[in-house]
Amino acid sequence: MHIRKLAATFGRLENSTLELDPGLTIIEAPNEGGKSTWTAFLRVMFYGLNTRDRTPQADKRRYLPWSGSPMEGRMDLVAGNDAITLIRHTARANSPMGAFSAQYTGSAEPVPWLTAANCGEELLGVPQEVYERSAFIRQSGMVVDQSPALEQRIAALITTGEEDTSYTAAAEQLRRQQNRRRYNKSGLLPQLEQDCAQLRNLLEQIRNLEEEAAACEVRQERLAQREQELRQQLALHDAADRSREVKEALSARDTWEAARQKAQALAQDVQALPSRSDLEALRGALQSLTVEQEAASDAAQEAQKAKDILADADRALSSAPLPDQSLPEAPPKNGLLLPLLSVAAGILIAALLSLVSTWPVAVIAGILAAALGIGSSLFLSRSRRSRREAGQAARRRQQEQETAAYTVLKERADVARDAWQRASAMAEASDLRWRQSLQRAMEQVRSFQPEAVSDIEDALVAVEGALARRSAAEQALREEEAAALRWELRRPTVQDAPAAAVERPVLSRSQLQAELSSNTAGQEELRRRRHTAQGQIQALGDSAQLEAELAEKEERRKALQEEYDAVTLASQVLEQANLTLQQRFSPALGEKSAEIFTKLTQGKYNKVLLNKTLTPSAQEKGSLLPRETFQLSQGTADQLYLAVRLAICEMVLPADKAAPLVLDDALVTFDDDRMAQALSYLVQLSQRRQILLFTCQSREAACLRDRHLPGVRHIRL
Repeated sequence: MHIRKLAATFGRLENSTLELDPGLTIIEAPNEGGKSTWTAFLRVMFYGLNTRDRTPQADKRRYLPWSGSPMEGRMDLVAGNDAITLIRHTARANSPMGAFSAQYTGSAEPVPWLTAANCGEELLGVPQEVYERSAFIRQSGMVVDQSPALEQRIAALITTGEEDTSYTAAAEQLRRQQNRRRYNKSGLLPQLEQDCAQLRNLLEQIRNLEEEAAACEVRQERLAQREQELRQQLALHDAADRSREVKEALSARDTWEAARQKAQALAQDVQALPSRSDLEALRGALQSLTVEQEAASDAAQEAQKAKDILADADRALSSAPLPDQSLPEAPPKNGLLLPLLSVAAGILIAALLSLVSTWPVAVIAGILAAALGIGSSLFLSRSRRSRREAGQAARRRQQEQETAAYTVLKERADVARDAWQRASAMAEASDLRWRQSLQRAMEQVRSFQPEAVSDIEDALVAVEGALARRSAAEQALREEEAAALRWELRRPTVQDAPAAAVERPVLSRSQLQAELSSNTAGQEELRRRRHTAQGQIQALGDSAQLEAELAEKEERRKALQEEYDAVTLASQVLEQANLTLQQRFSPALGEKSAEIFTKLTQGKYNKVLLNKTLTPSAQEKGSLLPRETFQLSQGTADQLYLAVRLAICEMVLPADKAAPLVLDDALVTFDDDRMAQALSYLVQLSQRRQILLFTCQSREAACLRDRHLPGVRHIRL
């Protein structure tokens, strides 16, 4: 058998295809390139997807298509002379890859001997756990763990090869006899046990339904009695409510009478009072009087301030000196006296000199003396006039300054007088307005309260009191109207008053109503359950007839069970005899593993030992003791595991089926030499079965590229 083509929507694969040939195919892809996904897809196409696995690592979750598309796949293969197409797709969301079909390729004719359950075992010749532990080799799962199915398969094959087939035929015959009577959930015994269980279940159901119907009837009668009690207590609540309503009506009548009397008394009290609007206007006027009084007081204070300023200005004016109004002195009249005296002196001097000197000299001396006297007199006269004029200018400036200062003080006094006169007039007018307004307001207040009203505060208290009395009267009128309305509404209740007070039950009305509602629902539920139980009893059948049928089937079951126990005992004896033969499978498997391991290690190791759990150990050529896998390097350990796997394939997989060998990065830890030896062995093995080698490296393809071997193909994803 070999696979021709794969098409998958599975995990990261979206409508991806992979065409394959017989022989060895090296499929190269980088990490996360889909190699492990393709190998998982191969396994699922053969054996289906385990939908009962609910772990986080379950394949149904791990390989959900990344695109959100439903999981589906197709496989074209050749089995013997038949070309077959396998299809698995998702018909229901909770059953991925659950729908299966097998058809002859190129036609719509189904393959009758293939089903979703037996597809892998029919095509590959072994169950899933055997295939996964032999020909399905992954780098992360090289170790061969213990499997009863694998051990039995190897032991049976070894036994068949070394003994005659009488054990196999006898065991198969006994197994068929056992299966005929009991095989999992099929066979005569499970069918009879199922029939007996169904009959017992029917009888148990009938008994339970009869008991349930009887219990429902008893509980329904109790609930009916309780319903009557609840309705009686609700009637007592109604009577108590009527009694309470009458009491409340009488109380409302008394309240109305008291409110009416109070309203009449207060209405009589406020008859002499002004209306509410007048009182509120009067209160506003009184409140504004306070403002007017404060304004008049402020005006009086301003007038007093102006008066004080005027007094200060008058005092400053009276203390200032009056300006001097006299004229400056006139210049003196004797301005020519000195020059004349100087001339006379010169003449006198000339005459005197003429007596002692010549005339010309005397005349000249007299002229010089006269000229000197005239010059001196003129100089002295000009100097006195300059001093007199400077004194007159100083007196005029002083007079101007005194006049200006006096004028300023006089103007200031005049302005202060005008301001005082205006402020006095405004204060008198404001005081007059306030007193007139006060008089009018007081007259209005004294109209309804003449006593104890002497100022604005008393007037405001009187107005507020009047307003309070008005408010009380209006409130009393409203209360009287509300009480009258309540009494009118309750008046009819008094006509149907009960004769005496009724005692109220312990449970409240809401509790009684809730219990009554629950009681009614419970009765309806019990009635429905009783009718349902009776209908089910009729549908299940007659209990006497069912008991007779059960007794007859029990007799048949006991007889078959005795036969089955006898066949089982025979099988156990035969199995015990076969155990001795099964103990010989480890040496044969170890010998075949050693043959392959010797080739892979180029003769360094020549012996492989396996215990009953298939745990291998290797012994070097010339060494006395074998080495456990933990004593080997990772690459050597992987080579040992691969040798055991390939040996199991040779011994376990049916030769006529030629199940494909799938390797996923199985050679990644091998060095170049041992990788070449492994590839050589795989090339030889590919002549008998198809081999798919998935790898993330290019060295495998490079190693075989130069050999030009037939049947070797390289695919790069």
